[in-house]
Amino acid sequence: MPEIYYVQRGNRKYAYRSTSVYEPGSKYPKTVNEYIGILDEESGKIIPKKNRARTDSFLSDEDITGKRFGGSHMLKSISERIGLREDLFYCFGPEGDRILACAVAQALSGGPFSSVEDTVDGCLIGEMLGLEGRFSSPRLSEFTKFLGESLGSLENLFERRLARAEGTLTFDLTSVSSHSRMREWAEWGYNRDKEKMKQLNFGLVTDKSGIPVMFELYPGSIPDLRTLERTVERVGELKEGDCSLIMDRGFGSASNLKYLLEKEVSFVIPGKKATRCVKALLSRLVKEKHHADSLRLHDEHTYSVLESEVAIVPRAEPETEDEDSNDTAEYELILPEDPRFADAPENMRMKAYACYDRQKAAEDADTVYKAILDIEKRLSETNPYTAVKEAKRLAGPYAKYFDLSVDGEGKLRIERRKNAMSFSMNRNGMFVMFCKGIEDWEDMMSCYDCRTYVEQAFDVMKNELDGNRFRTKDPQTAKGRLLIKFVALILWCTMAKELRDSRHGEPVRTVLQSMDNILAIGKKGEWRVLEITKRNRRFMDDLKVPHPPKTLVLKPYTYIPESALADS
Repeated sequence: MPEIYYVQRGNRKYAYRSTSVYEPGSKYPKTVNEYIGILDEESGKIIPKKNRARTDSFLSDEDITGKRFGGSHMLKSISERIGLREDLFYCFGPEGDRILACAVAQALSGGPFSSVEDTVDGCLIGEMLGLEGRFSSPRLSEFTKFLGESLGSLENLFERRLARAEGTLTFDLTSVSSHSRMREWAEWGYNRDKEKMKQLNFGLVTDKSGIPVMFELYPGSIPDLRTLERTVERVGELKEGDCSLIMDRGFGSASNLKYLLEKEVSFVIPGKKATRCVKALLSRLVKEKHHADSLRLHDEHTYSVLESEVAIVPRAEPETEDEDSNDTAEYELILPEDPRFADAPENMRMKAYACYDRQKAAEDADTVYKAILDIEKRLSETNPYTAVKEAKRLAGPYAKYFDLSVDGEGKLRIERRKNAMSFSMNRNGMFVMFCKGIEDWEDMMSCYDCRTYVEQAFDVMKNELDGNRFRTKDPQTAKGRLLIKFVALILWCTMAKELRDSRHGEPVRTVLQSMDNILAIGKKGEWRVLEITKRNRRFMDDLKVPHPPKTLVLKPYTYIPESALADS
C-alpha cells in the first residue's frame, strides 16, 4: 500500500508517495518514490505540484503549425534598436514593414529573391510585423517595381541613415553582371569580377563601422570620376556637417583628387606605385626606414613613416596615362622639390604619408619567393620555346624577375634578375597615403582601416545575399530588389560589427542558422516559443536582443513608431 513521507528542506516540507511494486525476475519488490507536493503546516494539507505537461488538446489540434522563430526575432529586434524600422516607416509608410520582412527573409535564406516567398511562409517574421497576405511572386514583382520608382522615399531613407552615421564614410564601387540588357543600363565596362558579361555598377557608402548608409546604381560604362562626383554631391546634399570620404586607390587619379580638393572634401586615398612622386617618396623611405625618428605605432603594428606635402599641377609634358599611376594626361602630382610647387595654390595641396609596415614586408617577401619558385617549376616543365615566347602569360606580373633563353642543346635557361628582385624586395610592405582634412597620421590610419568593412559588405552582398546577378530586365525592378538587399545588408553588417566587438568570432551565417533552430508552435495568432539553448541565449546577450516570452499573441496591426505618436 502506498505510504506518504516528508523531507525537510530549509523551511519547507516536501511530500513524497512511496509505493512498492513487483518487478518480474526480481526476488525483492521495487520501491518507486513520487513527489506529490508541499505540506502546508497550518492546514496540514498537501499543496499539489504544478502540472507542467502540455494539454493533449493543444498538441492534437489539427490547426496547429510550427515555424522558425529565432532568426526573425533577432533581426526584428536589431532593426528596431538601430532605428531601421522607424526609418523605413517614415520613408515608405506601412510598406516599410513589408520591405523589412523581405530583407529579413533574404538574410535568413541567402538565396535568390525568388526564395523570399517560401522563407516568409516558413518563419514568423510576417506575423511578428503584423502583416497580412502572402508574399507571392506576382505581388513581389509589383512591389519591387514600386520601390524602384519611389525615388523620393529612397532619398529620404539615405538622408535618415546618413544622419545616424558619424564622421567617416567609406565609398567603393563594384560591378554586378546581368544576362539581360536592362533597357540599355547593362553595358560593357571594366568588370571587377573578371566576368565576360554586360554589367551595372553598384556604388556603396558605409559608415566607419561598415554599416551601409547609401547606395547608387550606375550604367556599366560610367567612369569612376563621374560616380565619385555624383556620390560627393549626394552626400553633401543629404548629410549635415563635415565628413571624411575613404576610398581605394582606383579613385586616386589626379583628376579625382583635384575635384575633391576643389570641393573641400576631407578624404583618404592610397597612392599608386607607378606615380612619379610616389616612387620618389618610396625611394627616400628605403633609406630612412630604419631611422629611429620615423617609428610610429598603430594597432599593435610598428611602422616607419615619412611625411611630405604633394601638389596637383597641370602636366608639364603630355604622356600616355598609366593604369597604375595617379598622374593623368592633364594633371600630375609633384613634391616640394619640384620648382612648380611654390606656385601651386594652397587649395591644390595635400598631405602624403609614405609608410613601411615590417610585418607586411615579411609576408609580401614570402609570397613573392613562393610564387617565383612555383613559376620556375612550371616553366621547366614547359616546352622551352613556348616558355620563352609565352613568358608574360605564364609568369604574369612576376615575368619581370626572369630572363629566359634556349641554349644550344635546346634546354631552357632561367636566370633571375637580381636587381629587379632587390628593387622590389626593398619596397615590400611600403605604401603611400594621400589625405586632406585629416592632419594626424594616427587618425588617417584609423580612418583607412574602415576600408576593410566596405569590401566585406560587397562580399556579403554578392555571396551571402545572392547579389552577384540581376535576374530581371527592368532597371526599376532591379533597384527595388537592391533596396531590399541594402536593408538586409544593414542588418547583416550590424550583426557582424557587434559579433566582432563581442570577440566570440562566430560568423553571422552561423549565428542566424543557430537562432533559427528556435521554433514556435501555435494557431490563430497564439504561439508558444519552444526551448532556447544556452548558446542561443549567449548570442542574444551579445547582440543586445531581448529574450522572448514563452507565449506570444500575434495579431495583424499597423506599426507606428513612438516618435510619430509623440509628434502627433
